[in-house]
Amino acid sequence: MRRLWLGIVSVAFLQTTVFAQSHVKINFTAESGRFNAATEEYRQIWLAEGDRMIAAIEQVTGLKYPENEFNAIVFEGVSESGRGKVPMKMRASYATEVKKATLMHEIGHRHLSQLRKRPKDIDEHRLLFLWLYEAWAKLYGQAFADDAVKVESARKGIYDYETAWKWALAMSPGERASKLQEIIKQN
Repeated sequence: MRRLWLGIVSVAFLQTTVFAQSHVKINFTAESGRFNAATEEYRQIWLAEGDRMIAAIEQVTGLKYPENEFNAIVFEGVSESGRGKVPMKMRASYATEVKKATLMHEIGHRHLSQLRKRPKDIDEHRLLFLWLYEAWAKLYGQAFADDAVKVESARKGIYDYETAWKWALAMSPGERASKLQEIIKQN
């Protein structure tokens, strides 16, 4: 009985330790009162799923997430990752599933900021798309990842997401992972 109890305590300790090591705090703030509900929704998503998002990103990339805490502003505009002290910005009006996908997209950009040496022919989004599909699929399933790609590919104006996604998904998951690992090794 004592051995069983010690085993349970050990598992509980490991779970707590893993949680404490992977926890990243995002301080969500509404740009104005009209975004309070969306801000609360982002907070709840992050509280419920943030550690799993970070774990999926770390597992797929093989890199530890570089930040412990940062700020995010919820507003109505184009979502942006920010960097360092510059806060992330998240669009308020997205549906819940799009909020989740976009949150992983933007924290993914922040994650990649640790890779300073990059090939000239692979821009910020192509670098992100080498692994983001796998992280989405790992966490939420392939249907979610496919839907997220469709949503992002439909975005027009600021960046050609459709072409970048076609470029990334023309490669096999193994080819994408290999290309990412080549870039990581250069850093």
